[in-house]
Amino acid sequence: MQIRHLSVRNFRGITSLEWVPSHSFCCLIGPGDSGKSTILDAIEASLSSRWFSFSEVDFIGCDTSKSICVEATVGELSKALKSDERFGLFVRGWTSAGTLRDEPEADDEPVLTVRLTVEASMEPVWELICDRTSDTRTLSNRDRALFGLIRLAGEDARHLGWGQGSVLARLTGDATEATAKLAEAYKTAKASAKLEEIKALTDAAELAEGFAKGLGAYVRGSYGPGLELGRSGLSSGSIALHDSGVPLRLAGLGTRRLATLAIQKSAITDGAIVLIDEVEHGLEPHRIIGAISQIKTDQAKAKAADKPVGHVVLTTHSDVAISEVEPSSLRVVRSWPDLGVSMVFQPDMPEPLRALLRFTPRALLAKRILVCEGNTELGLLLGLRDQWIPRHDGRPIEQAGTALADGNGNQAPSIALALAKLGFTVALFRDSDIPLAINDVAALAASAVQVIEYGGSLNTEQAVFHAASDALVQSSLTFLRSEYSDGAVNDNVAAAIGDLTPKDVAGDFGLWEMVSAMDGAALREAIARAADKKRWFKNQRVARDYGPIAWQIASASPSSRFSKALIAVEDWLYG
Repeated sequence: MQIRHLSVRNFRGITSLEWVPSHSFCCLIGPGDSGKSTILDAIEASLSSRWFSFSEVDFIGCDTSKSICVEATVGELSKALKSDERFGLFVRGWTSAGTLRDEPEADDEPVLTVRLTVEASMEPVWELICDRTSDTRTLSNRDRALFGLIRLAGEDARHLGWGQGSVLARLTGDATEATAKLAEAYKTAKASAKLEEIKALTDAAELAEGFAKGLGAYVRGSYGPGLELGRSGLSSGSIALHDSGVPLRLAGLGTRRLATLAIQKSAITDGAIVLIDEVEHGLEPHRIIGAISQIKTDQAKAKAADKPVGHVVLTTHSDVAISEVEPSSLRVVRSWPDLGVSMVFQPDMPEPLRALLRFTPRALLAKRILVCEGNTELGLLLGLRDQWIPRHDGRPIEQAGTALADGNGNQAPSIALALAKLGFTVALFRDSDIPLAINDVAALAASAVQVIEYGGSLNTEQAVFHAASDALVQSSLTFLRSEYSDGAVNDNVAAAIGDLTPKDVAGDFGLWEMVSAMDGAALREAIARAADKKRWFKNQRVARDYGPIAWQIASASPSSRFSKALIAVEDWLYG
């Protein structure tokens, strides 16, 4: 099963949303409170087999006079769903152009539309709709189970046991033998239960182990059934999945989540709709990568075998997860509460935006993004951000919903424009030695992207050294010597100045004018020229470590172009 179209009205923080996922693997990203989890909640509420209880807070603005309405149109239907005995009379058509029509034509994909309605009575109603008939079909929880939906939020430990409604119980099938054995287990307790002798249980445990390992869950030994008395009385719910005798519910959060997801997914053969909220929760970076990679691999194998692929919709706040997801699978969620609109954007992913995903994927999780032209600018601001915190009541820029992004040099204007099209508030910080192209200037202005530059045709090295006092030039050179060695810095500065020997350069900056025909401004220009040529500040880590000295330079020279540019950056970041 795959979701072809989702419509949400008046549900929690979403007044209005229309979304066509158009991909079997969708990763929802965006700033906090943009509605990512609410989209998953809406899908689950409409298609899950479990009963949902609603309250005033589920209505937009707690206004129960505005009914909640969620419509999910589902394709890649199983034969059971399309049969006339089931829902065949309500089948609609989904066109290749991504539109819905009630009278399906030969080339249309058969789809079903489930509508969930909740009014002031708080009683949810699930029904199939099709405009070609005035009738609707009310759906029971067993009907909705046919849509094969799985939701993984925090964790659902019930699926790690053989209790009523668990997936392990479904994998096991006939549990008559287990029920009989429980009577004996009650008398002899755990030691004499001998649940490992019940083939149905051990087979299900072995299947669960394989599924869990496939998604990256840590398995210490092997999975098997074990008795846990006192948890829910003596019943099938007393049998839980164990890993070498230890209840799996006691494993780490990440392993429990992966095992739960794997077990649920294994029970659905017709392509499950899998919803995963915050895929990174409880997982180390390598297991995030492994889990996403396995899910993608499973889909690719199903597609190659001409089997139902299913649909995966996940949310994340992890740059590791974003980096692992294919760019074509990313969807940016944005919300404008004042306008009553939420939207899910599908980035067209031009090469500049792909570059952002390679270098600074975490920026896509913020509300406001400052695109820094290159490593020098990005590193410098990363070093300065700590200097700004005391000036803003202890708040780092991240608490203002702002992120710094690597613009990858000449791609920076294109990256800024692409982000602006996705609804982000964007600014561009760059040096001024190479003017922006006229068409870029016009496009950035039209997209309300603020451009912050030094002006005066200065690159960052020139802006820094032109603004620095003698003492701070000397401090800068001392810093560079600690990074690149005395010889490397002295030789290159001497070569740039022209009439000084390395020995002269090693002395105090204030003495140089006595042995050079150059004045202070010319000396500063020569040093800046050497720093630029040797790319001393093009290393992001070096530029970051230089931040405290750069802050001293800006603070001591408030009228300089360097200081004015940094003030403009700070003002924008804290917006």
